[in-house]
Amino acid sequence: MDIILCHTTADFDTLGAAVGAARLYAGARIVLTGGMQLPVREFLSLYRDEYPLIEMRSVDLESIQRLILVDTQSPSYLGNAAKWLDLPNVDIHVYDHHPSNLQPNFHATQWCVEAVGSTCTLIIERLQAQSIPLTTFEVTALALGLHVDTGSLTFEHTTARDAIALAWLMQKGVNLKVLSTYIDYAMSPLMQEVLSRGLAELPVKTETMQGYQVAVWSLQYEQFLTGLSGVVERLMELTAIDILIVVAWQADRISLIGRSRHDFAQLHTLMQRYGGGGHAWAASASLKVKTTEPFDIAALIAEIQQVLRDRIPQVAIAQTLMSSPVRTIRPDTTIDEAQRVLLRYGHSGLSIVNDRDRLVGIISRRDLDLALHHGFGHAPVRGYMATTVHAIAPQTPLSEIQDLMLKWDIGRLPVVEDGKLVGMVTRTDVLRHLHRLTTDPKQEMQVSGGMHPERNRLQVQMQKLLSPRYRDILQQAALAADRMNLQLYLVGGTVRDFLLNLATDDLDLVVDGNHPLVTNGEEPEGWGVKLARSLQTIYPKTKLEIHGKFQTAALTWPDGLWIDIATARTEFYPYPAALPEVAASSIQQDLYRRDFTINALALHLNGSHAGQILDFFGGLEDLENRTIRVLHPNSFIEDPTRIVRAVRFAVRLGFQLDGRTREYAQSASSLVQRYRSKGIWAYQNTRLKQELRYVLTASYWVQALYQLDELGALQYLHPKLAISQELLQQLRRVGAWLFHFSSIYPDIERHNIWQVRLELAIAPYPEAVEVAERLHFNQAGLNRLANFHAWRDRLFPQLTADLPPSQVAKLLERLNVTEAIVLAAVAPASIRRLLYRYLSDWNLIKMPLGGHELKQMGYKPGRHYQTILNALREKVLDREITTVAEAETFVKQQFPLP
Repeated sequence: MDIILCHTTADFDTLGAAVGAARLYAGARIVLTGGMQLPVREFLSLYRDEYPLIEMRSVDLESIQRLILVDTQSPSYLGNAAKWLDLPNVDIHVYDHHPSNLQPNFHATQWCVEAVGSTCTLIIERLQAQSIPLTTFEVTALALGLHVDTGSLTFEHTTARDAIALAWLMQKGVNLKVLSTYIDYAMSPLMQEVLSRGLAELPVKTETMQGYQVAVWSLQYEQFLTGLSGVVERLMELTAIDILIVVAWQADRISLIGRSRHDFAQLHTLMQRYGGGGHAWAASASLKVKTTEPFDIAALIAEIQQVLRDRIPQVAIAQTLMSSPVRTIRPDTTIDEAQRVLLRYGHSGLSIVNDRDRLVGIISRRDLDLALHHGFGHAPVRGYMATTVHAIAPQTPLSEIQDLMLKWDIGRLPVVEDGKLVGMVTRTDVLRHLHRLTTDPKQEMQVSGGMHPERNRLQVQMQKLLSPRYRDILQQAALAADRMNLQLYLVGGTVRDFLLNLATDDLDLVVDGNHPLVTNGEEPEGWGVKLARSLQTIYPKTKLEIHGKFQTAALTWPDGLWIDIATARTEFYPYPAALPEVAASSIQQDLYRRDFTINALALHLNGSHAGQILDFFGGLEDLENRTIRVLHPNSFIEDPTRIVRAVRFAVRLGFQLDGRTREYAQSASSLVQRYRSKGIWAYQNTRLKQELRYVLTASYWVQALYQLDELGALQYLHPKLAISQELLQQLRRVGAWLFHFSSIYPDIERHNIWQVRLELAIAPYPEAVEVAERLHFNQAGLNRLANFHAWRDRLFPQLTADLPPSQVAKLLERLNVTEAIVLAAVAPASIRRLLYRYLSDWNLIKMPLGGHELKQMGYKPGRHYQTILNALREKVLDREITTVAEAETFVKQQFPLP
């Protein structure tokens, strides 16, 4: 007999996990080991008969073959059933989502303890993998457990796996009415009283420890306080307390419930002292006391306060961290001179001050290296320094310094007092201080950089915007990465679009792992390829393609679905607009190589940090402010097509280019002519063509062209190209005519309308064909451009308003439809009218006679048929012949039979 054990004071997570486990272990029975939360009790009062529950006293201990523990790994949470763990010849399986360093005092044959938001998630993943059917009642119980323990996917410990599991349940048919009833369970009058009491008493119970608000609040009631954990959650929401421990004495039991906004509190280790456990930020314990003996509650509170006091790190401020004095340079110092200063003193960047010693900018080693690499050693640093300087005061705390460094990817923060530069805090200073903290075992700190609480919203968006199939692929990829000890990230535009509530089917994955040494002079296979090969074993019908030196892998399904999996890498441009040289690297460097901050976001998909967003460069704030910002000043010089991308994103998303980004774009555009002779097009044509296609096929193409013109980016096509009202009218006209006539003439390809627009923009210039060849236009486009001037100069003078239709058709007969439309786009109104009549009527005229009719009239087939029909067509076009009889008479008179 298999018995599933729920922990005492059962909540929805342990109940839901038990219900799911009863399907995994066919025939298993569920035992509630002692008490349950009030919402669970009321739920079971209605639905108990739907689940295989059995009373503890009804269990025949001799028949137990296997025990399954759900949502706990501690015997102290099993009440009297803890003794069953010692039964001989009994297998024990454990499912829990509270990882612990404590060794169990029993032997488990299966141990499944993983850091997800709910134990139900672990059970759901196995149900899904085994395709086990569920009833609506079972689905709803699992959904309740997952919702309640993750706060409907909003609690800090929620992972992407929880969202995927919940999505699977939704597909199976959750009873949403039941779900909403118990998720939004009303607070009882007693709990409302406790909440009010807490709000009144906590201000005097709160102590400031190193800048953190810490409260240990005790209360005593005769009855058991059902729902107390919900009150603690509400108190954290309604107050600014950083760490709250509630000590509730209830008859013969003392409940300890802790919540923290910071991982360093390590509440689970605190509660382990008292037989409990949980998470670093949420944990609990329960102590039994003898009512006949006195208990020193004050000593317990003092002990808890001291433990917390020991764990809170000392507040470090800029004044104690900074290096001083700071070596500075002037704005007119050349790049070469600045580089020599860096090399001489081993700095990673330099501060730039004016003649009044006021800080005006900072330049990093990377920016100097890039400027030198592109041949700008003679230029003053003022043109390449970052002028938006994030300075700090001597009293700025370490937490704020870390936030600034991570948010803006700043390695050096100047310390300014009374307008004067007094010191510099570097990443090295911060890391040295953090190392001192984390090497002290009492601190038990976990420092994680670049993470952001937006992760919960992103997980909800993923569940809503991704198809179930894509969610399954991501789940399998995350599990595979876990098995291979890799870090898997969803990166770039996908993360951006999820946060903007935009659907996407373009999934880019990046894998980060320990980089093996080069062996035998050959680069080892990238982690992206290794993960792709692993996924291919799960999806054997997929096709694997490997691209590039560092092996980006593409998996394609038979129906066309695909994903890209790359190894984290960095890149360097050997000269402006070159193809980048790449090297395996870290996820942070991989994100740094991207174009804009809003595209340099990553979502961690696996491991203990699953669901967290990496934002090293302020992309989340730029999304909030609707701003497009490049990651470094040389971005557009390295890849000029990024200017087109910047405009495309700005117009499509309704964003604005950051001021400095606009300046960088204009500066890069002014250098186009200089680099044109150095082979820029050999590397840029494909990317530029692709970006222009995106722009000219979009509904916002007019606005985008205006912005590109303002930035000088149209010079990439031709140095004299500029947007005017006349040109825009021509571009609109050619697109409208092509679209209209494509329903009449199947030879017109709608998907190439963008290229014809581009042809028209460059057509007036003698170098048009050269530009089109660089952009790899198709042969038809090259022919149109090659003949454009000749057609226009020959035809326009002859196409007069009084010209009969037959003569118009004769002049245009050598043009195909697209060629005629291109001419119409630039033609005066009178000629446009003729071209429109030609395309809509005259070119489509139905002849009264054809070759078959001529043969019936006695004319022998031959080349003279064309002569006869051409002559007849002229008469038909000019309305001189309108019937078959008139046509036959004309032919007989003009071309008599011998």
